[in-house]
Amino acid sequence: MRGRIRDPQPVPAGLFGGVVPHAGWYFSGAVAAKVVELVARGGAPDVIAVIGGHLGGYGAGLVYLEEGWETPLGDIAMDVDLARALEKKMGLEVERDSTGDNTVEVQLPLIKYFFPESRMVALRGPHSQAAVALGRELVGLAQAQGKSLKVIGSTDLTHYGPNYGFMPQGEGQKAVDWVRNVNDKGFIDLALGMDVSGLLQHAARYHSACSAGAAAAAIAACQVLGSRQGVLVAYYTSNEVMAGDSFVGYAGIVY
Repeated sequence: MRGRIRDPQPVPAGLFGGVVPHAGWYFSGAVAAKVVELVARGGAPDVIAVIGGHLGGYGAGLVYLEEGWETPLGDIAMDVDLARALEKKMGLEVERDSTGDNTVEVQLPLIKYFFPESRMVALRGPHSQAAVALGRELVGLAQAQGKSLKVIGSTDLTHYGPNYGFMPQGEGQKAVDWVRNVNDKGFIDLALGMDVSGLLQHAARYHSACSAGAAAAAIAACQVLGSRQGVLVAYYTSNEVMAGDSFVGYAGIVY
């Protein structure tokens, strides 16, 4: 499936954003690129926001205040005015990039390629209702500044196997089927229905996403922008790329 990702049918017009995985280009880059490409088809916004995660459930979120970021395709200009407005309004912590987090970083070349003229805002959302507030305030402040906006949330799904200490269904095909058809599907269905409270609860109870706050923030933003339903672009697990007893789920969704 990784090499055969096609347009979902039908492809909605005027997409507001999406949810992408962040495992890395070899494993999940194909579906992440497809989501960003679909979102870009409707035209470039003034601002493209990328919301990462890996925060747990504490705090209001993190914001990056750099003026620009380097990528292999050239620099991305950051919208510092919008970022600072969010920092002040939400009481966000400033990310000093000391953690080496990949949830935003791995998306940067894709953003530069598909949105070469847009400015970017980079955030990280906590696994809590604060992420929902972050997504909503992001849209409100962008609109107050007269800026068009699209939003990408970054999360991987179930981390299963001995490498992750999570094996409720044992090993083998039974475990793979459970991850695909039960655990990841439960999270994906909630994301498609834009049930942000439900997906936060599902991820916390069933360990079905590593950065559910990023998805919740992006979905909440897309709801304010006018979306009412998501469309699944693709889903697969790392087991289909490199077979092993430990594997991760990846989904691409557009709104």
